[in-house]
Amino acid sequence: MAKITVSKMSYHYEDYYYPVYENIDLTLKTEWKLGLIGRNGRGKTTLLKLLSGELEPTAGTITVPGPVEYFPYNKECVYTNTMDLIKENVGTFKSMEDTMEQILSENDETRFDEYSNLQEQYQEMGGYEIESKILKEMDEMKLSQDLLDREFASLSGGEKTRIMLLTLFLRKNSFLLLDEPTNHLDEAGKEAVTEYLKKKSGFIVVSHDRVFLDQVIDHVISINKKDITLEKGNYTSWKLNKEKKEEFELRTRERLEEEIAQLERSARCSRTWAGIGNTQKYSYASNGRANGVETYMKQAKRSEARMQENLEQKKELLKNYEEVKPLVIHQKAGLEDQCLVKIKELNFQYDKHSKQILKGFNYEIHVGDRLWVKGENGAGKSTFLNLLHGTIPTDAIEYAEGVKIAMVTQEPSWKSGYIKDGFDEIVGNPKYQNFLELCDYFELPEDFLERPLETYSSGELKKVNIARTLTEENHIILFDEPLNYMDLYFSEQLENAILDYKPTIVFVEHDGYFGKTVATKTIELH
Repeated sequence: MAKITVSKMSYHYEDYYYPVYENIDLTLKTEWKLGLIGRNGRGKTTLLKLLSGELEPTAGTITVPGPVEYFPYNKECVYTNTMDLIKENVGTFKSMEDTMEQILSENDETRFDEYSNLQEQYQEMGGYEIESKILKEMDEMKLSQDLLDREFASLSGGEKTRIMLLTLFLRKNSFLLLDEPTNHLDEAGKEAVTEYLKKKSGFIVVSHDRVFLDQVIDHVISINKKDITLEKGNYTSWKLNKEKKEEFELRTRERLEEEIAQLERSARCSRTWAGIGNTQKYSYASNGRANGVETYMKQAKRSEARMQENLEQKKELLKNYEEVKPLVIHQKAGLEDQCLVKIKELNFQYDKHSKQILKGFNYEIHVGDRLWVKGENGAGKSTFLNLLHGTIPTDAIEYAEGVKIAMVTQEPSWKSGYIKDGFDEIVGNPKYQNFLELCDYFELPEDFLERPLETYSSGELKKVNIARTLTEENHIILFDEPLNYMDLYFSEQLENAILDYKPTIVFVEHDGYFGKTVATKTIELH
């Protein structure tokens, strides 16, 4: 039974000193199906890159018994046909086939030994069975075999993602690291990947989707505030255990904090009295007996040592307590009971050669609507949001007078420089103060203002972009896949805020649980 061993491992970024891990020990079995959970910025992607060998620990060791593959990957390939590209990425099978075919066609006797060696290698690697294996994996991934005859570049994003995944699983004896494999997948694609991974083993997956994790994992690695823990089970069992621990901590927190304060006061008193005693002489001490002050000082030091040990033990009980602050969403008042947006006979296609995304579309958006825009990949969901926002101009959309619209884009647009560069004024600027409050709700690291955005994780970048958007005055917020890259705490935080404040929103999101929970209306684009 193969194991991945992490021993006394520490890691910090070289360009900007930021300790991510310190003295971590971890043992993982390679047949497990692991879910990696943790808040944005805690180092989920960093851990995957350390395990894959892309990054090296600054201290300690990581021992991996076999090849490790990382998703998403971007390995250059000269082949453009889908079947050829899969065969080449699985094991250079297509290159070997081409070389053997060239030798035969040229009938070059000087290369017959090369041909023989290649053929033996090809057979040992499973080259004669690879195409049947690919067909089987395509079927399990619910993909049409016709896609194998097409150019890979012509496939949809979801089709490419699923083909990249099955390609990795076709590689022999590999342990897979899957970083958000369901990002940008439509419901059908996500369901196919879920069913596919349920039949597989030997991977670590990072995902913000609670339902997905519940179905595909059997162990959880949790990156906490102060340590990393490993337990058997899925996301729901892990969450239940965590809630039980936090419920106990909440019940005992005030008592613990009072005990900690009392211990600290006692320790200070002991030091004070010992210090006073050290400056005095005991005039009646004899040569045969220890000085009473010396005895008291020793007792005080022993007492303080015991109190300090007790103090550290009590502080340790609170080390991983996660406080998820309730998010506040503000919207401008004054347009209550109004129709904010009227869409009349909206037609749209990018050019005459492309698919018509919308045809004769009519709709109205009213105050309090929470509209979930659904559809397969390529149906035009993001385009619809851009039309509403005015990023793509159209005469078919009318707005109530004074309506302001804010938009959270799918990919962070603000990702370089420093936070202060994104505001015209920071001193006395209420918008900047509101932004800082939102960042506090999102639990960004304490030093995030001092770090350049280039050092942020994808989730941290998304959070600061969302925070900046939410500071804009608005009557409608457009969210384009807001949960991509985000941790599970944020998913619940945003979900609860929408239910509490009932803002007017239009959103695209492939997380079905989130959509069903917060939406009041649904549009299905085809």
